[in-house]
Amino acid sequence: MQVVKEEVVELTLVSSHSTSREATTSEQIPCGIVDGVTVRNRLPWLADLYDGLFLEMAQSISAEKVSSMSDPRFGMVLNVQRDTERYECHVDSNPIAALLYCTSHHIGDGGELAVSNRGDVRSVAEIDADCSIVEPRAGHLVLFDARRHSHYVRRLTTDGAKRVVVAMNYYTTSSPELAVRPPDLNRHLIGVD
Repeated sequence: MQVVKEEVVELTLVSSHSTSREATTSEQIPCGIVDGVTVRNRLPWLADLYDGLFLEMAQSISAEKVSSMSDPRFGMVLNVQRDTERYECHVDSNPIAALLYCTSHHIGDGGELAVSNRGDVRSVAEIDADCSIVEPRAGHLVLFDARRHSHYVRRLTTDGAKRVVVAMNYYTTSSPELAVRPPDLNRHLIGVD
């Protein structure tokens, strides 16, 4: 957690980008991020897992060749929610998303990942109408196809709460990074292409 304390950058995500699934295009959602370059430099053991064991695990659930993301800024990042923040309702461009939870949250504390059971829907309310819930438990790794199921992180319920997850992107032969990552996504996440 020292890396989060020292390196987190506070952002406001605006839901006007191509992968957003918020109900409006003007939703503003505060969050924190530690970019992938910083994560690689400060936590080299985590980079080894991303490029090694976790990549092997992603490969084990795919019939196609799986690869790590080539852009080190976004391959693996730390997403941070604080106080009563949530994370944006969206889909991912990559076929395999991996989430490694760094914090645990009890039922009712918020911070749960809500994933639509009806596929690609367009709001938090539509996700909540029929979803699967993943409760954050430190040390748990979740892999899923984040392109086809809208998802978001539920609002934390307590001032002073903090949710930290390592978000990792993997691509496949039929969905290579350069072909499927929308040009506006990097700008949305950190303000640069």
